Amino acid sequence: MDELQQLRDRHDALADPPPESIAAARSRLTAHIRQAPVRNTSWLSAARRARPAWGLGLAGAATLTLVAAVAVAGPGVDRDRPVERLPSPRLEPRPLELSPVELRPVANAEDLANNAAVVAAGDSEATPKPTQWAYVKNRYAQTQGDGGEGLFGSPKRTKTHEMWRRVDDKKFAVKENGKLEVIEGSEFEVAYPWLFSLPTEPSALLARVYEQVDAEDAKRRADTFARAKVLAMRKGKTSEEATAIAEEASPPLTAGQRNTWAFQQIAQGMRDAVLPSRLRAAMYGAMAKIPGVRYEARSTDLAKRSCVTLYRVQRGYLREEIFIDPKTYEYMGYRTIATRDHDGGGVPVKKGQIVGWDSLLKAVIVDKPGERR
Repeated sequence: MDELQQLRDRHDALADPPPESIAAARSRLTAHIRQAPVRNTSWLSAARRARPAWGLGLAGAATLTLVAAVAVAGPGVDRDRPVERLPSPRLEPRPLELSPVELRPVANAEDLANNAAVVAAGDSEATPKPTQWAYVKNRYAQTQGDGGEGLFGSPKRTKTHEMWRRVDDKKFAVKENGKLEVIEGSEFEVAYPWLFSLPTEPSALLARVYEQVDAEDAKRRADTFARAKVLAMRKGKTSEEATAIAEEASPPLTAGQRNTWAFQQIAQGMRDAVLPSRLRAAMYGAMAKIPGVRYEARSTDLAKRSCVTLYRVQRGYLREEIFIDPKTYEYMGYRTIATRDHDGGGVPVKKGQIVGWDSLLKAVIVDKPGERR
C-alpha cells in the first residue's frame, strides 16, 4: 500500500504536458495519415466498430476527422488512383522541457515528508565513499546542560564548531587552537555505516529504527539486570530475591519511551552527518509516522533563518524539534525546550527554558580533513 501511495504522490505532483508537446504529437499523426493510400471508405465504418472507445482521446479524435476528410474528397478525385504522398514535416529535435515540480500545500508532518520526497526524487546524489569525510559547521548556544546559565529566548552570544567525520566512522577531526587534530575512533551514537544501510522508504526505515531501539534496550536491560543482581547479592539477598530486585530495576521500554528513542535516533542521525536528500526525506517520513510527532509552519533557528519544524514532546515536558528549510527541505538544526517546569531528577528546568540549541551552517562531503569547499 505504501508503494501505491508513493506512486500516487509522484503522479499528483507532475504537471500536465505542455501544449507544444500535444501539438507536435498531432503533427506527427497528421503526417502519417497523409502518407497512407486511401482507396475506399468501407473500411472506415469497420475501423470505427473495431476501435475501443477508451483508446480515443484528443489526438485520436483529430485523426478520425482527418481520415474522414480524405475519404470524402470533392468531385473529380479518382478513388482508384493512389493518393500522392505528401512530404512529411521535418521535426527538429528539441530539448526536453521539464515543468517545475508542483508541491502540495503543507499542513502536517506527512505533507512535509511527501514534498521532501518529491524534491529529492530528482537528485542523483551518490553515497559517499567510506574514506571520504563529512565536513559539518554548526552554530550553537551554551545552555545549563553544558555548563552555561539557564537560557530563555535568543542567546546574547553563540559559538561555532567545525568537525570532519570520516564516512566509515573510523576517524574524526576537529580544530584545536587553529591546528587540525585527527582522532582515531568515533564519538557518535548513531554510526554513519548504519545510516547508509537504512532503506529510503519511510515505513521500512522506521521499522529498522525500532529494531535498533529494541536491540539497544535489550543490551541496556541485560547490563542493568546484571549489576543490580550483583549489588543485591552483596547486600545479603538470596539468589531469588536478587533476581526479583534486578528484574524490577530493568523494566522494558514503554510504548511512549520507545517512540521517544526512535525520534531521538533519527534526529541524532541528522545532526552530525551529511546525508543524501532521498535518505533525509525518508527520515522525515519515518518521523511523521511516530505517534505524537507534529508540524509547525513558522519558526526561526539559531542563525535567525526562517524555517519549519517537526517536533515531539518527550517525557511530558521536553519539546524536541528539528528545523527544516521549507523550500529545499534540507535539515537546518535542532532545539530542545521545556514545555513546563520539571524537577524530577537531573537538572531542574523551568517552562520555556532552552536545554539545547544548534544550527547547521554548512554540510558537504570532502576528500580529506581540513577541506571546506
